[in-house]
Amino acid sequence: MANYEKPKKHLHREFLYLNHDTIVNSLSALEAGKIDEILQKANQAREGGFSAGLGAGPVEASGGRKKTANIEEEMVRTRTIFSAFDAWYKHLDAEGAFGRLKDWDEATRNSLEVGDTIEFTAKITLAPLHLLIRSFLSFATAAETPGSFFQQKGEELRETKTSARIFHTMLGGKDAPKHLPTYMAPNGVSDPMIVARLDEQYLLDPKEDMGGTYRVIGQVDSLLEEGEEYSAIRVIRDVPPTPMEIKTVSEALNGFIEPALELGITLLPADLTFPAPAVILRPIAVYR
Repeated sequence: MANYEKPKKHLHREFLYLNHDTIVNSLSALEAGKIDEILQKANQAREGGFSAGLGAGPVEASGGRKKTANIEEEMVRTRTIFSAFDAWYKHLDAEGAFGRLKDWDEATRNSLEVGDTIEFTAKITLAPLHLLIRSFLSFATAAETPGSFFQQKGEELRETKTSARIFHTMLGGKDAPKHLPTYMAPNGVSDPMIVARLDEQYLLDPKEDMGGTYRVIGQVDSLLEEGEEYSAIRVIRDVPPTPMEIKTVSEALNGFIEPALELGITLLPADLTFPAPAVILRPIAVYR
């Protein structure tokens, strides 16, 4: 006899990622009255719903009115996006608008259509190429930090900085918005590949917490067919990838395979250029 009584429902959600802009825009189109109600309540909270509790005691003393106002704004924003998600999810669920993956194989993959909004449980891992790049960039930051275990000097540090600049360029520039390509394996099944690019601005938990099993909601962006490829890195921006770009980048990235092994990261050709029948997913929510 089991000594654990399972919960009857999973009502609490702990979000790793939530694209709240997509949620609010979608809900505005689907059920304008509901989003208006949520925003109205948020506005009322901003105008004074929190001030009595937050304006007194240690919060006021430690940061003054400006800090209190910032905390209020953040609480209102958080409540708004989570309320919008709840309303959006219930609306789509009631209308049968989610495709749900029970098993995962090529036959199931071939049942998908571009534009489908799907929900599934998946094991999530950061794509190995980006794990390599991010690991090196973290090392490069430590290399020029006085007192760091990895501190470097002279020519060694100059070489590290040069490599870091190249990696930043691959990611779109040092100050550009960053995306984290991740692999999502439904029920732990990794083939066919599902690749999703998480936009850093919508991450709600630290990147260190990305590994593990989560509930995922996303929209099918692309279903790669025979002969099609999707590059893990874009070098030419603002235009769709061309075969020339994909080939050139793939050849350049092959040089990373051996150095990655030295860091304990296994990098395969399929991690550099995603082949068919990979699924490219636009993630909306990742949570437990």
